[in-house]
Amino acid sequence: MIKSIVQFMRRDVTRGVAGTILLKVGSGALAFALFSLAARTMSPDGFGIFATWLSVAQMASVVGLVGQESLLVRFLNEYRVANQPDLTKGVLLSSLRISSAAMLIAIGAIAIVASLRGDWWLLILAVSAYTAVNAGLMLGSQIARSLVSILMGEGNREFFWRVSVVLFLIAVLTGHRQLDPAELIVVMTIAMSIGLGAQVVAITRALPDFRATAARSETSRWRSSALHFWVASILEAANQYFDVILVYWMLDPATAGIYFAASRLANIFAMLSAALYSFGARRLPSLYFSKNHQEFERTLQLMAEVTALCVISGLLLIWIGGPYLLNLFGPHFAAQHWVLIVLAIGTAFQAAGGPSAAILQLTGYEREYVPVVAANVALRLVGFLVLIPWFGVLGAAISATVSLALATIALNILCRRRTGVDPSILGLLRFSASKRGNYAVRGMDSAE
Repeated sequence: MIKSIVQFMRRDVTRGVAGTILLKVGSGALAFALFSLAARTMSPDGFGIFATWLSVAQMASVVGLVGQESLLVRFLNEYRVANQPDLTKGVLLSSLRISSAAMLIAIGAIAIVASLRGDWWLLILAVSAYTAVNAGLMLGSQIARSLVSILMGEGNREFFWRVSVVLFLIAVLTGHRQLDPAELIVVMTIAMSIGLGAQVVAITRALPDFRATAARSETSRWRSSALHFWVASILEAANQYFDVILVYWMLDPATAGIYFAASRLANIFAMLSAALYSFGARRLPSLYFSKNHQEFERTLQLMAEVTALCVISGLLLIWIGGPYLLNLFGPHFAAQHWVLIVLAIGTAFQAAGGPSAAILQLTGYEREYVPVVAANVALRLVGFLVLIPWFGVLGAAISATVSLALATIALNILCRRRTGVDPSILGLLRFSASKRGNYAVRGMDSAE
């Protein structure tokens, strides 16, 4: 058994997945520290307002990128495998132009809505700046992940900047000072800007010399794919952030803050899904477009093995340690342990489904992915409207979990039908059965 574990850990794919998951775990731990410290340095209503505007900014960043971040992952890998630098240059320039123009529109919309609400001008500026920098990091991380490394892409997007913000919050807490939501958003924006600068430098160095290369376009392909990627990205962002906005609207700021805290903790499994997506987005497209089916399936199998281990250990952590983790946000958060458990079941189910969404999007089936995510958002919205008046914040958690589970099942069925592969942990059972069958055949052959 020990020999098998050692052999498993020595595999290059295992190390890659494990390294990506460790990066996500570290990012998640820092995010948890950031939000728990923020909750303790703000009033309950202040933290709820911070969480709500942060969710608005995250959604606006996705809207403003108009699907260009996913489009780059799709086509940069294809053009690199095919050795087409003219199209590589073309898609990079096109994405930068389109996303820059669209982000200005998204930021303007935020400023107008916030002004009509009568919000403080500093909060409006802070949220607008955060939206722009966050969108830059989202786009830059996709390019850096494809051209440089996962560490440069995901590390600067989610890990390094949070260290300085956590240290700032510790200093504020030690000084017994209460923060305003706008102040924290400003600090986060400054820290993220440094990470964005590092990404720009690394990408510039990694890019080949395009000065003698004439840019070539495949506008119709890019436009069609970008539209589907954009819709999918908006729906995914709605799944992750719109919940908080709805709870804020239907209940109150303090309850929105509680739901935000519980959902961030439950995101230990969504973090696993994001890690698998980050690893899969870097490795799977090149294997798919180079038609290396054996390595493609081997990579999926090893990803499923790591996922199964993480899901089991994560559920145990949430069940046993949930109240203690919630208490770090404040005493009134600890009473919502069942909200955390219900949300964790949903995100664990999604993680167990594997990177089916990534496979569908990165292998040319993004059109069929969108309706499933749209149905997920619609079902969740209906569930919120029906269940929140009856069960309060627990109703929101039930709605989120049910819709997420149904969407995961639908995506896995779609992935198996379209690509012929099962990325979920259930694929391990079929692999194990196939392996036992092969051993049985070998035993019969040797007996004969």
